[in-house]
Amino acid sequence: MPDGFTRIYSFRPPGGMPPESFARLLRFGCLIAFLLLVSFMLQGIGSLLSSGFRLLVLIPVILVSLTFHEYAHARMADFLGDPTPERMGRLSLNPLAHLDFFGTLLLFFTNFGWAKPVIVDPSNFRVPQRAMLSVALAGPVSNFFLAFVGALSLKGLAELVKMTMLPPMPVFLLVQVLETLIVINLSLALFNLLPIPPLDGSRVVSYFLPGRYRAQYRQFEELAPMLLLILFALGGLGLILSPAIEAIYGMLLNLFNNPLRDLLIYLKTFSSGGSYY
Repeated sequence: MPDGFTRIYSFRPPGGMPPESFARLLRFGCLIAFLLLVSFMLQGIGSLLSSGFRLLVLIPVILVSLTFHEYAHARMADFLGDPTPERMGRLSLNPLAHLDFFGTLLLFFTNFGWAKPVIVDPSNFRVPQRAMLSVALAGPVSNFFLAFVGALSLKGLAELVKMTMLPPMPVFLLVQVLETLIVINLSLALFNLLPIPPLDGSRVVSYFLPGRYRAQYRQFEELAPMLLLILFALGGLGLILSPAIEAIYGMLLNLFNNPLRDLLIYLKTFSSGGSYY
């Protein structure tokens, strides 16, 4: 969360979206649709259907997860006494208040992107360093919470399947959405906890770092974005994050006695024409 200012979307009070926001949304949607069309045209029919289904699930999950992450930053800053996020329209669950045009575009097509940072003014906090730590952690914690909700929902779906004979298609779609919700939010949480500026983890490191090392760490901030891009391009982010994502994913499922296993058995039984009960 850099201290510099960034562009924001402005919204009227309830009663309608400003024309400039609607026009921006329309341009963004048209560009996404065009790029998706080009991408689909370059694929075979099987890949096209697979990619279309993947995006149908992935896009709303990403929008919800990014929005919730940035909203959590803004809400924590507001709770601790800084009115800046509210003045900048960030105390909102409207995705347009938080999404960065190019960051979102890249996220859909490269699995690497960003949302607009929430701007805070540390001078409004009673204990600035501790408050900045709390604001930084609020985003990843919100993603861990959504991952937990996803696992809990899988458990609820598994129990519902045991009580009633649900059709396989809705069950399959819900499993896909909930699995994606868990993985995306674990990915966002762990990625943002990396101790590389401007990620949230850098605020955690800065808080616990002895004062004599903070100047050197601030110098590192200038090179850090390039380091992130290099790690992404070389596949280093996957090597770093994948083991942790898989481990926490397994822990969440085991916390609820692995409801995904039961749901997959249910779907497999249906596809083979057998009886689940």
